[in-house]
Amino acid sequence: MIKSNMMSSRVEKKPNAPVRNVRAKPGKRPDDKKSSSSILNFLFMLFLVLVGMVVYLEIFGVPGFLRGIIPQEVVEFLGLSDEAAATKKLREAGAPKLTAHGTRSNDPSIPINGSVEEVVKTMRPDIFFKNKEFTDYKEQALSNRIPYQNRAFHYMLSTFYKATPDGEGVGYLDLAYQAPNFYFARVIAMDARTRNFYREQLRSKVVDFHETDSSTAKDGSVEFCVYGGFNKPDFKELKATQLVSPSRIKSEVMALRNLAVATQIRLVGLEKPIEENFGTYRRVTIKTTTEADYPSLLAFADTLQKTDISFGVQQFISRPLSAEKMQSTLEFVLYAAVK
Repeated sequence: MIKSNMMSSRVEKKPNAPVRNVRAKPGKRPDDKKSSSSILNFLFMLFLVLVGMVVYLEIFGVPGFLRGIIPQEVVEFLGLSDEAAATKKLREAGAPKLTAHGTRSNDPSIPINGSVEEVVKTMRPDIFFKNKEFTDYKEQALSNRIPYQNRAFHYMLSTFYKATPDGEGVGYLDLAYQAPNFYFARVIAMDARTRNFYREQLRSKVVDFHETDSSTAKDGSVEFCVYGGFNKPDFKELKATQLVSPSRIKSEVMALRNLAVATQIRLVGLEKPIEENFGTYRRVTIKTTTEADYPSLLAFADTLQKTDISFGVQQFISRPLSAEKMQSTLEFVLYAAVK
């Protein structure tokens, strides 16, 4: 400001310089340079965004809301498929691969190649509630649903155990249960004859049976999905229960831990219960994982349904971890009083 004020207010005019008629050369206009620079900057930023997205997907995997949106070919090309090692071995041996199905709002399940967790989320029990006579479960007190869930979970595991033929003719790529009594399985059979035998065995043991997305490989093996509902327990045969007092929550978690130890299965995650307050009741959820084999899980479920433990199994997901192992997720729930 000081320097500006010291400047003379009188400005001496210089003679006008001669004006030359200069024609701009094609492609050298300033506007063109700015436009080219903007395009290059945009492409560079787009490249950085794409690289960032690929890196994110490589590290964290494909988010659930993008499954079915990103083409499966792109997922496989980028190596983002989250199939288990055992499943990949089956693919290499010529096993077929199913595509997304059931995107209509009235479909109770959506089998997809990626995460079976997404399948469970879309099994749509509400549709069964409307179309089937399962309203007795929905109308029950929350505490009464716990013994129902445990009886249904054992029945589900027992049903698939009995329906699966002995030997190596049938295997499961995905197996899921969701309370009250809904199942989903992605099955691979060594040939069409084995598939038909298995299908009839399972159909005779459930009340709702649906099959979809069948595909045959070059070696004759058949992959297909089944879903529906199995026979529901009778509430009249189950002992009515009450909401757990808040002071008993920790002891119930310990009882569940002791039951797992007694049946020789290791549940990882029991130390991380999630408590939610809904005003009139509390819900305690524990999501655990285990590498226990099928007979051990069946023994655990059988013992659980015979105890007074206040945790119920509201969701179960299992898939092969390797050629000889399976990994399962069990989600337990407990309903407690507010005070």
